[in-house]
Amino acid sequence: NVPENDSTDLGAYLKDFGLADLTNRLDDVDDWSRILSLGEQQRIAFIRILLFKPQMVFLDESTSAMDEDMEAHSYDTLKAQLPEMSVVSVGHRSTLLSRHNTILRLIGGGAWMIERTV
Repeated sequence: NVPENDSTDLGAYLKDFGLADLTNRLDDVDDWSRILSLGEQQRIAFIRILLFKPQMVFLDESTSAMDEDMEAHSYDTLKAQLPEMSVVSVGHRSTLLSRHNTILRLIGGGAWMIERTV
């Protein structure tokens, strides 16, 4: 369920994330994992973050099915709308590096290092 005070934002977020056609289907009960592509499901996940405004999120391959422009838009929107939120991302795309100010690199053999990017 969408937080009551943010329900008006849902339509705007759906439009902003290229999912405006779902606005008329908000009350539909269906097997959305079969209807929506993985990329659309990932965009819905970002919209849920924006609606629920958590203090911290852990994102595991959360943009793997998005193109790079939508990935950038998703992270930029989180930063603009929820600037105090901590974001921890796990992923293989090098494009994720520019979206974070600290990187934990797993080197192998149990070794790791922390890098600051800013």
